[in-house]
Amino acid sequence: MKSLSYIDVFTPRSLEEALELLDKHRGELAVLAGGTDLIIQLRKAQQKAPNLLNIYMLDELRYIKHDNEIIKIGALTDFATITESPIIQRHAPVLAEAAATIGSVQILNKASIGGNIVNASPAADSLPALYVLNATLTLRSKTGTRKVAIEQFYKGYKKLDLQSGELLTEVSFPAMKQNQIGMFFKHGLRQGDAISVVNGAILLEVLNGYVKDARIALGAVAPTVVRATESEKTLIGQRLSEDVILKAAQACLTSISPIDDVRGSAAYRKEMCVNYLYMTLWQMMRMVNL
Repeated sequence: MKSLSYIDVFTPRSLEEALELLDKHRGELAVLAGGTDLIIQLRKAQQKAPNLLNIYMLDELRYIKHDNEIIKIGALTDFATITESPIIQRHAPVLAEAAATIGSVQILNKASIGGNIVNASPAADSLPALYVLNATLTLRSKTGTRKVAIEQFYKGYKKLDLQSGELLTEVSFPAMKQNQIGMFFKHGLRQGDAISVVNGAILLEVLNGYVKDARIALGAVAPTVVRATESEKTLIGQRLSEDVILKAAQACLTSISPIDDVRGSAAYRKEMCVNYLYMTLWQMMRMVNL
């Protein structure tokens, strides 16, 4: 373990000051939000140890808003707040469900949605839900603002469409419709807090008993979160039935490329991915057919 005493920490008092510092020290500052990932990575020397921009005090980046059928979440909003938010529970329950699995009570109250996104772990529990919600990320710098679809933000393992001097400030997505249902699933190696071996989210739009639209995102089975496009195609236009959901679950194998690691083999991940997709779709089928 390394001592972090040699690192300088800049603590801005406003977003504008933070953007000024990022611009002035381009490429020299790592952004510190909750620190639940970054500090561990620095101590284990898993990441280069630059100086830090501590944005934890910027309360202007903590909010959840429902604005003209768009849900907006400030990048520093913690997962406990997201989990308990009536807005999220009503208009994006799949994200509330995913947020609740992020970690212990301590982690839920410290870790931020922006940090989870920028940390870019393919096993991050919030990402599949944000993928199926078609989330958009707002990136600000001293010179302007960009909006990037979350699926376009990840260019490979730990490779982001985040330019020097930019800061993720907001996550937004359309509120779920009344005829949409969403569910999140996660498989870890123990009952308590654990990094996902496989996780995923499903969002279905059902009209007159038929699947009008299907979005399925899977984590921990590729270098980035991936959409199970063949599974989606299998569901669209169909009534949910045992045969349809089994075919859809098996079709996910064309979209994933898991690896062997300490949490599980590639073969195990493939089997769990099919199993969890089937079990989750089965639950959704029961909800639709009630």
